[in-house]
Amino acid sequence: MAIAVGINSDQGQTLVTYRSIAGGDRASQLFALAPYNVPSQSMRTVQAAFSLPLSIDAPVRATQAQVLAVVKGRVANPQIRVFTFTLDEHDYYGIRLGDTGTILYDTYSQQWVEWTSETDNFWRVNCAINWVGAQKLAFTLGAGTDILVGDDTWGLLYLLDPTQAYDDHPNYLNPSQQIPFPRIVMTQTTVQGRENVPCYVIFLDTDNYGLSVTDFVPNVELEFSDDQGQTFISAGSITDQPNTSDLDYRWYSLGQMSSPGRLFRITDNGLLTRIDAMQMNDG
Repeated sequence: MAIAVGINSDQGQTLVTYRSIAGGDRASQLFALAPYNVPSQSMRTVQAAFSLPLSIDAPVRATQAQVLAVVKGRVANPQIRVFTFTLDEHDYYGIRLGDTGTILYDTYSQQWVEWTSETDNFWRVNCAINWVGAQKLAFTLGAGTDILVGDDTWGLLYLLDPTQAYDDHPNYLNPSQQIPFPRIVMTQTTVQGRENVPCYVIFLDTDNYGLSVTDFVPNVELEFSDDQGQTFISAGSITDQPNTSDLDYRWYSLGQMSSPGRLFRITDNGLLTRIDAMQMNDG
């Protein structure tokens, strides 16, 4: 243990449990094998070799250094994993394509969907199961399902809750506990011949969650594309209106549509429970 003002050494070899709160540590040549913690202002060394758990809260300058460390973070994961689960009487077959993406097939609707996690291109889950023994636990926690999934990024097991409008943050110490995630639905209308069809208004027949979201503002956005999805134009977003049970989802004056038609994209980050239908008033 050193609490001196500074430590100077032309050449040193140490095999110690070492903690320094000195004003500075300087060494011309040093070989250290130690659990080491330096909360000093700085540490300077010409040449050093460390084989130790190291925690340094001050700047470290080295002319030459070789570091072998255990760090937190993701590594490349090219493995393909498959899993199945049943949600709302829909049987899903999931495929985790390494770090490329995650796709799920709904055997009931016979459709493929893509799931992602925050800024990742893939869903962090790489295993899932309907755990019958978790039904009592799911009821106690209010999860609503017995679907147990494994998160390979945070090393967590958690239950899926389809009634929740947001994701819980995996780090319980994070001040923002509610994480929005987008749900994207696309549809199109066709136009034949050389006529132009006006698009006066778009209606969404839907329902909202009616949940209290505190960490972000839920909204639904409508975008449309007249070049087969190469570019999209935003028609605007509709945000949540507190204490409103009959929220009106409509967008006016969307111009003219020509052949081959228009592609519509609806993005919801936690406002809608479901979308029953989309209607267009073309006069």
